[in-house]
Amino acid sequence: MRFIAFLFLFIFASGTLWANGKAYLDLEDGQIVSVFNQPGMNWKNCAGDAKCKSVAWPDSSAQIEVVSPIKKMKVEDPYTGKLEMEEYVQVKYRYKRTVNGKVYTQEGQGWIDAAYVTNAKKSSFYGTAAAEKEECPPGAKTPAKDIQKSLEPLQKSLSNHSVTDTAKALSPYVGACVINPKNPPSPYAGGNPYDAYVLPALKKQGVPKIKKEDGTLMTQQDLIEVDALARTLYAEMARCFKHGLHYPMTVAKISINRAEASQRKAEFIKGDHAAIKTPLAKVVTSPSQFSLWLKKIDGKDNPSLRHGLCPPSSKDKAFWTGAKPPPFEQDIWENTMRIATEAVLFPKKFNARTKQVKQFHYTSGMDGFYGMKQVFPWIEERKVSKNACVQVWDDKVKS
Repeated sequence: MRFIAFLFLFIFASGTLWANGKAYLDLEDGQIVSVFNQPGMNWKNCAGDAKCKSVAWPDSSAQIEVVSPIKKMKVEDPYTGKLEMEEYVQVKYRYKRTVNGKVYTQEGQGWIDAAYVTNAKKSSFYGTAAAEKEECPPGAKTPAKDIQKSLEPLQKSLSNHSVTDTAKALSPYVGACVINPKNPPSPYAGGNPYDAYVLPALKKQGVPKIKKEDGTLMTQQDLIEVDALARTLYAEMARCFKHGLHYPMTVAKISINRAEASQRKAEFIKGDHAAIKTPLAKVVTSPSQFSLWLKKIDGKDNPSLRHGLCPPSSKDKAFWTGAKPPPFEQDIWENTMRIATEAVLFPKKFNARTKQVKQFHYTSGMDGFYGMKQVFPWIEERKVSKNACVQVWDDKVKS
């Protein structure tokens, strides 16, 4: 059993974030989260606990009521194996699900990771915003600026569909497992791990005929960028996706900032790289920038390298754990693909969404970083403020 919890629980009986108990699930449209019969559970440790059971799988449209104080528990992180303090709440849930044309109503009570629960309804990053509210057609005397504002949800919806559809079309070409996850290489081949294991597979396959934001067809270099960025975001940030997509999006934007800072190339691109790789592909596969690409840490094989070389890109094939990925891990990869696709193939849209992220440095869980000032950018409705996930540092301002 890989679940470990201290016998003591930190229970906060007051000051909950949910007025009158009513709450919402912060999920992308169509994606679900598990409700368990006991606190402290996730997809990995539940499989090793005979007493654990998933009791429900609500989505963002579910009716949620928080019925307990927050419980803080030390839980083994499924990605790092380290004990981390996590928060859980007990909820009442009610949602509908259509199966074979028949609508079923599911309701009950159970425990859920509090990271998914919010006190206000938020629009999803890649959802159909226009479908969430009824829009009234503008009248003959409606000012132009109001007409434009009334069209914004529809425009966002169409734009999101372009990104999600493109990411879905790219999925068969990106993120293939290039090692045997049950028996990973030891030692790893020489040179850059991405170049040694991933590039040969990418070069063998053709480039899909997919159009970019500007109407041109994507190139092999674009394909490499999407693949390299997606692998790095997944391996670097998988444990923080539940806290919001603005965290991996911030890492993606900082990576782009580094790649575009040509005068700082020596700082952000180090080591040997294949000539076909663009600056962005080199940045996100430089071991000096992202430790997941290190072959060894403290003299031992780096377990995170398996995450980058064998992500959960196919529901029918084993990923880095050696087993087929559960639905929630597939959701993380799907969102990773959307972010990488938008960042590379829809740069205007991505840059507009992440315009507050202008910095070059980020960390997690640190008290300071070379005297720089920590800043807290917003990406749409969400503030980058969870230090355990991402801390953004401005090297132009000293703290």
